[in-house]
Amino acid sequence: MSNSFASPPPLADPQTVVAGQPISYGAINSIGQTLNYCFGVGGITNIISQAWSDGSCSQSSTTYQAMCEWKLPQASDLHLDLEVYLLVHGAGSIRLTLDFDSSSDVQEVATSGGNESLYVSTLSLSSFGASFGTLTLEGKATSGTIRIASIMARWAPLASPLPTSDGSVMGNTFKPFGIGRLDDQKPLSARIGHNMIRDIGTLRGRLRTWVSWSSVQNATYINPAPGPAEWLGAGDIMRLLTPVAMPWAEIGPQVIYAAIKADGITASVDVDILGQRITLTTNGWSFFTLGLLLEPVDGEFKLPLYQVGLDPTPLNLVDNHWWDGNTTGVITALCLWGP
Repeated sequence: MSNSFASPPPLADPQTVVAGQPISYGAINSIGQTLNYCFGVGGITNIISQAWSDGSCSQSSTTYQAMCEWKLPQASDLHLDLEVYLLVHGAGSIRLTLDFDSSSDVQEVATSGGNESLYVSTLSLSSFGASFGTLTLEGKATSGTIRIASIMARWAPLASPLPTSDGSVMGNTFKPFGIGRLDDQKPLSARIGHNMIRDIGTLRGRLRTWVSWSSVQNATYINPAPGPAEWLGAGDIMRLLTPVAMPWAEIGPQVIYAAIKADGITASVDVDILGQRITLTTNGWSFFTLGLLLEPVDGEFKLPLYQVGLDPTPLNLVDNHWWDGNTTGVITALCLWGP
């Protein structure tokens, strides 16, 4: 029995998996491999992606300065390695901290002078203490100034075979298929079909990152480059709106997750997001589970497309006075995810 899969996996002949046709062991084996592949590799896309104009996300201090922070979801409880890709110019160090409550890791990336270079760091967890965690970026320069051009992060795909233990995606169980039990002349129980249906439902719950944005704190401005956004401004709201295809939206409701980091909260602040109003009352991260109360955007592709982000409502664009640095509080990070 092996929880293995080919990459790419073999696809089942659709003519052998329809009602009224004999069940083919080859089709069942292919479906099992495809499900194992989808759990280990499929859907492992960017969970953090952000870039800055040249010289705006920069640091000249010779001691670490906290600069950016993002919320991120787990891919599963078996995907334990986070790969972080950085484009950096200048000599210094980047310190990355990954924290999922009871499990965390810290890695430092030494950068060299000269041209802009790509640096890759892997942060590893022993387990997950929560479904959502934080990635924090700190920077310092050895001499001169380091300039961070972009960051991307993803969970490292799993190799074949998968671990023999069950996996979990957002609290739902995924049971890998022992491909050796799906071969010719092996008995198939009703449990096989039940497990396949359950695993497909579990994989549909794997979250995609729709919006991943962090302000930059404690930056060193380099003339003539402007400084980075230290909080969300009114003009940023339109730039962060993301067209997202949601095939499930026409079938039934799904939970959407939002994390907003605020600073300087002195009174409650209302924010319109995804067609509904939420209230920020504390500094730091606030977490929300939301429904989808937006109308789809008409498009030439005839897909259920939605503009996801903070809504361009009068409350967000005018009443909150984001561009003045609202005296009742500002937003310093925004992350949105959905299935």
